[in-house]
Amino acid sequence: MAVEPTEEGIIAFAVTQAEAAWAESRQPYLLARFSPDLLKEGVDYRTVLGERRLKDFLMGVPGRIKVVFHPSQRAKIGLVPVGQEFEFPSETSSAQVSVTGLPHSSDRFRGSQRRHIVSQFLQLLSELDEAETTKVEIPTSILTKLMRDR
Repeated sequence: MAVEPTEEGIIAFAVTQAEAAWAESRQPYLLARFSPDLLKEGVDYRTVLGERRLKDFLMGVPGRIKVVFHPSQRAKIGLVPVGQEFEFPSETSSAQVSVTGLPHSSDRFRGSQRRHIVSQFLQLLSELDEAETTKVEIPTSILTKLMRDR
């Protein structure tokens, strides 16, 4: 799909991505994926929108796309096709996972498997938008320890 570097091109891309995500899993297309996916198509939305925020821009076209927000995670914003209803599940205490009793991470994963997991995690971080990535702080000492062969 060739995306035009225009406001209409960005809207069409958002609609297409939201419809595809909805058809595949009945889940919203997360806004955090939008910029990296659009860049893969050769378009940087910032050059088209200037100072306007992507979320605000997409909220300004309610007849074409629906923007949904997570109730407690401000950065979790999704796009769903118009006419579809979706609410992010609210977090409850039953959704919290206790790590007590789990084996120490060095006992569970070894060598290349550890490196693969860390690499996949870093890949996921690269899909966050700039505002979200500035909030992520992982000390290098932690990353190097996770990458070691044990």
